[in-house]
Amino acid sequence: MPNTTGQASTSWQARPSAVAKAILSHGHLLAAVMAVPLCVALAEWDISLTVAMALPTILCLAAAGLSTRYGVPDDLRENEAVCTLVMLFLVLSILPIPALMVLGMEFNDALFEAVSGVTSTGLTVAQGTMEWPFAGHVLRGWLQWTGGFAIAVAGVALLLGPGTAASTMGNVGINDRDILNSTRTQARGLLIAYGGITALAIAALVVLIPDWQEGVAIALSAVSTGGFTPRPDSLASYSTAAQAVTIFFCMATAVSLAAYVQLQSRDWRGALRHSEAVNFSGFALAGLMCVVVVLMLTVQPSWSALVDAGLNFLSGLSTAGFSTAPIPTEPGYLALVLGGMIIGGGVGSTAGGIKFDRVITLAQMVRLTLLRLRIPPHAVTSLRDGGRKVSVDRVISIAAVLFCYAASAMLCWMVFLLSGAPPLSSLFEVISALSTVGLSSGLTGPDMQTHLKYVLIAAMLMGRLEFLALLLALSPGTWIKRR
Repeated sequence: MPNTTGQASTSWQARPSAVAKAILSHGHLLAAVMAVPLCVALAEWDISLTVAMALPTILCLAAAGLSTRYGVPDDLRENEAVCTLVMLFLVLSILPIPALMVLGMEFNDALFEAVSGVTSTGLTVAQGTMEWPFAGHVLRGWLQWTGGFAIAVAGVALLLGPGTAASTMGNVGINDRDILNSTRTQARGLLIAYGGITALAIAALVVLIPDWQEGVAIALSAVSTGGFTPRPDSLASYSTAAQAVTIFFCMATAVSLAAYVQLQSRDWRGALRHSEAVNFSGFALAGLMCVVVVLMLTVQPSWSALVDAGLNFLSGLSTAGFSTAPIPTEPGYLALVLGGMIIGGGVGSTAGGIKFDRVITLAQMVRLTLLRLRIPPHAVTSLRDGGRKVSVDRVISIAAVLFCYAASAMLCWMVFLLSGAPPLSSLFEVISALSTVGLSSGLTGPDMQTHLKYVLIAAMLMGRLEFLALLLALSPGTWIKRR
């Protein structure tokens, strides 16, 4: 057996003081998450909602103030940076709870909604959202917008830089030093690109959606591949044009955001190669063709039903979670949607899932294995992606993420089954949470058993944090040195 104990003995333990200082230094970012909906609530003169969001905002600003006193660690280790990112997510999941309770949700449901927003999932247990003030919709949409980018993508760039952890967590899309000179420059370029896409989405949807406020809320969710909408039927009551444009922007941010930074330098070839946009588009088109074939051979739907089914499939593939109609129960179609949800978008995007780029690498592994069975033993072959040799570290990280995804899915599904939930519907909800999709078969709602809500909460956090980050932060070996 390999001597794993010896390897563990050389590991660095995370220093709680360094992690605490790093969290405090990001108090201004946490405050910004609450400040935008706070300003809207104040403009609407909604006193109770303003107070509920002002208190956590003030606490975050106070934390930022303490940071100036205690300083920022300039020797933050890689494991400490990952733990800081996890803690930021957990803190951010707590801050909106008072505001959501003011909007009429009880604590467990408010926590579920907050986590669904921060992880840009879109599974919801909210009721009566049509009666919510605009500030309530901005709160949910802004949570998804910041969760999809500012923490999950730019936060990793600011905290981790180009180390092994960033690659393991799937953020290689923002670590190309040939494109950008520093992680802060990377974050700035990504923010400009993300903001530009958001502005285009808002401009398009406020025209296509009758209520401009709903258009703004949906645009924030769309570019973060979130899925929250003001209406309980998601996108079903909007026009086909509004639905298609919304899904288009979901697909646009399901590829690496770093590609848009390259476009700013007019590097079209690099952007296409870096984002896997061509392969991802081809895969989406192939999936749509399969949807048409499966439905035509089984239920023979109308043209409008085919359009709805296609848009729902793309929503699942981009892990956005919007639905244009109830999900058809035909097993072949459900299998296609589940497959799309599991794969998800690209590395460096706001999408969830195991990531399309990893699937490409897995396919290359199969191809290489078959090739080695056909060539002489002395021939030299290597695993390559886009002409570049794939490192062993990347292969190991892909295997680790896949194992964690499969094990988590099985464990969560078993809890649902033991609770008496229908098998296929349970699997759909679990995969939707793990891939941060947000599509629901109808099980998720305010009447769901409380312990199942917490199972989905854990699944959403694991999926957004790429499993390994959360496991690292919760592992005693991260904080206590083995003897």
